[in-house]
Amino acid sequence: MQAIICFTSDFGMGDTWVGMCHAVIYRACPQARVVDLAHDVLPYDIRKAAAVAASGVWQLPEAIHLVVVDPGVGGGRRDLCVVTGGGTILVGPDNGVLIPATWRAGGISEVYAIDPEALTFRSPLATFHARDVLAPAAAALACGVDPSAMGAKVPPESLVHTPFERAIEVDGIVSAEVVDVDRFGSVRIAVSTEDLEEFGLRRDTLEMGFGHVNLEVPFGATFSDVPEGEPVALFDSSGWLTLAVRMGSAAERYGIEPGQLARVRGVTA
Repeated sequence: MQAIICFTSDFGMGDTWVGMCHAVIYRACPQARVVDLAHDVLPYDIRKAAAVAASGVWQLPEAIHLVVVDPGVGGGRRDLCVVTGGGTILVGPDNGVLIPATWRAGGISEVYAIDPEALTFRSPLATFHARDVLAPAAAALACGVDPSAMGAKVPPESLVHTPFERAIEVDGIVSAEVVDVDRFGSVRIAVSTEDLEEFGLRRDTLEMGFGHVNLEVPFGATFSDVPEGEPVALFDSSGWLTLAVRMGSAAERYGIEPGQLARVRGVTA
C-alpha cells in the first residue's frame, strides 16, 4: 500500500518552504504520497497545530503525520519520531505539538530522538529542520525504515508538555479546554468521541459554560439539526466536541477564544 504522509505546518504557501519539503520527500521516497492537511496555521501557534494533527490522526491513523510548527527550531530542542499504541507514527519537534494526537491513537508506545547522522542526512540548517531533518525522516519511514533507526530511544515522560490538557470529569461536570476555533467560528473543545461515553455525556441536551456564559444546547448529529442562527453541540470532522451556530459564528456570539476553559454537563430531561 502506498505510504501517506500528512503534512501540517505554519509555513503558509507564499514561500518555498512547503514545496521544498515536498521535494525532499519525493527525492528520498518517490512512492510516498504527501497530503497537505494545513499550512495556514498562524505562525508559532502550537495549540492550533496540535489540534489539527490530532484531527488528522483521528481521521487517518494509518498515515505518517509530519507536524512542523517550531518556534524553537535550531535552539537545542529535539526532533522526534513518536510511535503510538495504535501504530500511527508522528514526526515533529519536541514542543508538545505531537502529544494530543497520541491521545487519539492509543497513547505513546515508543519515542526516538531523530539523529541526522544516523540516517546519513546532511548537517541541518539551523533554521530549517523541516527540510533537513523532519521531512527526510518522514520519507525514510514511508519507505519502510524502522522507527528504531531514527536515533536513540527516549522516555515518553521526558517530552515537552502538551499545549492543552485532556478533559477531566468531577461530579458529573467535564472540564476541558477550548482547543480551536475553525474558520466558521465553531468552537472545538478537548472532549473526544471516546470521552463522550466515558463521561456519560450522551444526552439530548448539553449544558455548556464558558466563563460567565452558560448555555443549554441540543446535542445533534449535524448543523442542520437546528434552525438557522441557533446553537448546537456536535462532533464535527475534527472528532472534538464542538459548539456551533448554524450559519453563524459561535465564537463571536459568545466571546469564546482558544485556551478558555469549558464546562460540560449532560442534562437529563
